[in-house]
Amino acid sequence: MQGKLIMHDYIIEDMVRKLKPVLKDKARAQKILTRYWRDKMALVWDVEDVHRAANEREVALTEKEAIQVLETLHRQHNPQLGLRWEDLTAHIEAQVLGRKLTRREVHQFVERDKLTIQR
Repeated sequence: MQGKLIMHDYIIEDMVRKLKPVLKDKARAQKILTRYWRDKMALVWDVEDVHRAANEREVALTEKEAIQVLETLHRQHNPQLGLRWEDLTAHIEAQVLGRKLTRREVHQFVERDKLTIQR
């Protein structure tokens, strides 16, 4: 697997996009990051993953709650076991986070893959 990119392209592109205001050469930055990640691996979870897990449980979270879930799971996960989707959903259920989705929101999630985020 030598020479293969282990970090997803879209994550590197997002890193470059976030750094764009301070970068002079976007293409060079992307090459540097691609080389950097060539021999490393990181699994990235984001708030969209948390909202998706919550919606699967027919619950809508706020952005703040989603960030708190990520922070808590980051602190508490077992590095030998990693973090699984079930860990997200179990934490959301155990903490009784969010509000229940309406029938319409459930339908939109199931039929159109539209996430509901509590405002």
